[in-house]
Amino acid sequence: MSTDSRMALVPSADPMGDTVGRLIGAVLVIGLALIALPLMIPLLVNIMVSDIVATRTRFWIVLKWHWVTNAIGILLVTLLVAAEIFLLAGWIRTGHAGTFFAGNWAPQLLPVFGGWAIVNLLSGILLLPVVWSYRRRRIADQVRTRRVPDVLRQERIEAARKRAADGATAKRIGVRLDGNTGRIVGLNKHVISVPHQVAGRQSFGFINLPTVRVFADRFHDLRRMRDWVDPTGQFVVLPDTSSAVRALIVAESGSGKTVLINGLVLCALKHGWPVFVIDAKGDPADAESLVAVAVSHGRTASVSGRWDLFNGTADHVTAKLMRLMPVADGANQHYLDEIRGVLQSVQDQSPIRSVTDLRERLTNPGAYVRDQFDLMIVNQTVDRNGTTAGMRAMHSLMVALRPLERFISEDGWSYAKAATDITVIPLSPVDDAQAKLGDLLMLDLRNFLAARLRARDKSPVVVIVDEFPQLVTGGQDPGDTAGSLFETARSAGVGLVLATQSPAGLSNDETRRRRALTSGAALIFGRSKDPEDVVKYAGTVLRMEASGQAAGDELGTARAQHTFVIPPQDVREAADGAFWIVQGGAIAAFRALPHIAAEPPIDGPSDVESEPEVALEHAAPAKLSQKLQLTDTPDVGKPKL
Repeated sequence: MSTDSRMALVPSADPMGDTVGRLIGAVLVIGLALIALPLMIPLLVNIMVSDIVATRTRFWIVLKWHWVTNAIGILLVTLLVAAEIFLLAGWIRTGHAGTFFAGNWAPQLLPVFGGWAIVNLLSGILLLPVVWSYRRRRIADQVRTRRVPDVLRQERIEAARKRAADGATAKRIGVRLDGNTGRIVGLNKHVISVPHQVAGRQSFGFINLPTVRVFADRFHDLRRMRDWVDPTGQFVVLPDTSSAVRALIVAESGSGKTVLINGLVLCALKHGWPVFVIDAKGDPADAESLVAVAVSHGRTASVSGRWDLFNGTADHVTAKLMRLMPVADGANQHYLDEIRGVLQSVQDQSPIRSVTDLRERLTNPGAYVRDQFDLMIVNQTVDRNGTTAGMRAMHSLMVALRPLERFISEDGWSYAKAATDITVIPLSPVDDAQAKLGDLLMLDLRNFLAARLRARDKSPVVVIVDEFPQLVTGGQDPGDTAGSLFETARSAGVGLVLATQSPAGLSNDETRRRRALTSGAALIFGRSKDPEDVVKYAGTVLRMEASGQAAGDELGTARAQHTFVIPPQDVREAADGAFWIVQGGAIAAFRALPHIAAEPPIDGPSDVESEPEVALEHAAPAKLSQKLQLTDTPDVGKPKL
C-alpha cells in the first residue's frame, strides 16, 4: 500500500471541533468559578474560626429577624449568579465567546472577568449570617448530646447560651442590661410592665428561652408548670385562685427580689384580692414605693397603720398576750401559768378587745368570769401586800404592752378586716418593739388560718412576708413556722409568699429546712451565694462525662453521673431580675417584669387598663394624698408605725 493510501486512512484533525471543545470547557470553568467564589469567604471563615467563639455570649445572640437576613442574603447571591449565567449564555449565543477564545484570550481573561470575580467573592459576605446560623445549630446539637471534646469548653458554651437567653429576654421586655455585670441600667421606651395580662391571667415574669433551639429540643417533652406558667409557655403568671399562690422566694439582697414581690402584689390587686405585705427589712422607702405604684394603678393602700392586737377568739388573744411574756425556763413557769389562768378566766363570756378592756377585766373581773372558782383565781391574794393574781398579771402585761401601744389600736387592721386593698407593714427587727410586733403578726397569721378553716372561709386573701425569718422569735424555728404555714394556707384559701435571703435563714436544723423547702409551695430563687440547698430541688440529670478525647460518637473513657439541672454557679452569677421557679418537677427560668408608675384614672374605675408612661421614678407624694391612707400617723406625708 502506498504512503498516500496509508495517510488517507488516518482521520484528519477537526479544527472546528477542537475550538468548540475548548470553548465549552472554558465557559464551564468560568461558570463554576463564578458560582464557587461566593462560597469562598463563608467556607474560609467557617474553617479558620475555632469553636471557641461559642464560649462568647455574642455568638449566641440572634437577631429577631435573623431568618429574613439569611433569606435576603441567599436570594441576592442567587440572583447575582443567575444574572451572570444569563449573561454568559447570551455571550456564547452571540458568538462573542468563540471569537474571544479563538484569539490570544489568556491576557484578556482578567480584564474581562476580574470585576465579576471580585463582586462574586465579596458577595460571600452576604452568606456569613447563614454560616453563623448553621454553626450555632451544629454546636447547639453537640452541646445537647455532650459531644464537645473539651468538657470545660462544653460548660462555658452552656453558660454563654444561658447569658444570651437572659439578655435576649431582658431586651424583649424592655429592660436594659449590662452584659458584663448583669446589672439593670434602665428601661426602654416600649417596656412590658407588670401586671401584664395574658389570656385573662396576670403575668409578672417572662420565661427565658434559648436563642438557638435544635429540632430535637422542640420535640422533647418537658414537664409543664401547672399553676405558674401560661399555656403558651412564655409568661410566668399568677395562679387563678389565691389558695394556689404558695411560694417560697430565696434570693440575696440586690438581686431583684423586691421587684418580683411588687409584681406579685400588683397581679393580686388586679384580681381584686386583698393583700398584706409585711416587710422585715424595715425600709420605709420600699413601703412607700410599693404604695405609690399600687395607688398609681388605681388601688387604695395604707402603710404603717395600727394593728388590732385583740382580734380573734379568746384563745387567740390569750396566745398573743402570752407571747409577750418571757420564755419559760422553769423558774418562771408558775407565774406564766398564773397569768394564763387569769386571762382564760376573764374571757369566759367574750374575748378581750382592747388594753382598756384588759385593765377593766383584771381589776373588776366579776362580770366576766364563769363562776366563783374563776373569780377566786383572779382575786386570789399572792403576797402580803394584798396583791391579787389579776393585779400581778395586769402589771406584767402592761409592762410588755407599753412599747407596743403606738403600734396597736382596737380600730386597727387585722387579717380578717382589711382597711384598704393593700396593707403594707414595714418592720425593723433591730427595734425590740417592732421585733415583738413582727412575731405577734406571724402568730396572728397562724390564728387567722385556723379561724378560716373552722369557718370554711375560702374568700381570696394574699399575705406576703419579706425576710420572714427575722420575724420569728420566742423559741420558734423559721423552718417549722414556714412548713406549718404552707401546709395550712392552701386549705384555708389564703395565698402565702414567704421570702428570705438564703436557705440557711430558713432554719439551723436540716430536717426543718427540708420541711420548708418541700412543703409543696413553688420554690422561686434568684442570685445566691449558697445555692446548693435550693438547686437540688430542681433535680438532676444523667450526663456522660468524658475523661479522655471524644470524637464524633466515639468516646475514649467516660462515666455517667448525675449533675444538677441548674448548676449552682449559674445561680451565683445570675443577673439582676433573673429567677428560676420550681414546682411539681417542672422548672422555668424567667425574668421579673419591671413595675412602673401609672397615672390613676380620675373618678373612674380602679381597674381601667391604660398604657402607663415609662418612668423610673414613682408618683410624687402629693399625688398620693387622695388614695393613700396614713392611719394614725402624727405627721402627714411621713408615714410610720
